[in-house]
Amino acid sequence: MIEHLRHEEIEREQWDRCIAGASFETIYPYSWYLDLVSPEWEGLVMGDYEMVMPLTPSRKFGFHFLLQPILAQQLGIFSLDAPNEFEIEDFLRAIPSRFMVTDICLNSQNLKIPERIRHFYRVNYELDLRDFATSYSTNTKRNLQKGREHPFEFREIDMAQYLDLKYASEEDIQVGRDYLDRLFGGLARRKRAEAFGLYLEDELHAAAILGYAWSRVIYMNGCSSAAGKESRAMFVLMDRLIDLSRERYPLFDFEGSNLPGVARFFEGFGAFETSYPRILMTKLPFFWWK
Repeated sequence: MIEHLRHEEIEREQWDRCIAGASFETIYPYSWYLDLVSPEWEGLVMGDYEMVMPLTPSRKFGFHFLLQPILAQQLGIFSLDAPNEFEIEDFLRAIPSRFMVTDICLNSQNLKIPERIRHFYRVNYELDLRDFATSYSTNTKRNLQKGREHPFEFREIDMAQYLDLKYASEEDIQVGRDYLDRLFGGLARRKRAEAFGLYLEDELHAAAILGYAWSRVIYMNGCSSAAGKESRAMFVLMDRLIDLSRERYPLFDFEGSNLPGVARFFEGFGAFETSYPRILMTKLPFFWWK
């Protein structure tokens, strides 16, 4: 039986124990991560927390929506064994009726979606660090060679330095700085994320944030200055981050992307493609997706 639990009803230790032992363990569904991206999150629980699914509510136009939080790439159903098609359907049916629109991403262990439910598959890229031989593409090797001509200095930086570079170097950022500050700052305080930068003559050229689950390290966000793009700093930084992670984690998770240019960048480091489903359901006759 699947039970819907409000935020205050969830036994957090049991919830997190289920996530830690899941066949797909990642950072996003832990209770402390959900607190940062969806403070009033709820949950669907089967049995004695043997199978769980976070719900991340939102309100729009006076209606209750179920939407994927920013920088929570894969949620969905988590359990020791990957759920089968019938269990996935049961969980989707158990979503409370008050949610008029559901637009959420499940995870790479939730692939067997019933045909009657509108869905499509998004792309992720992962690198197996346990059997890692440098298999970079010719283009990546060429950019690395150009980047290594510069005497870069690799440093650990704080989250404010990272965000300063991001908001100074990127236009049309779709998320407010306060959200990223709360998320990255909260993860840093829990020792679940670190920021790293590449400096040239004391100028920050590229920076990235790594998030830490137990089974993987996640490239959560990255940015370069205009000078950094010219100096190929992000190629050098990514190579350093992969090398830094090899002895600590079995998997390097690039966290996307469906953008062709970004996908080529990740593939250039030897990453392989995985997929996860996005679910679209609505009870509003005037609401639909293109």
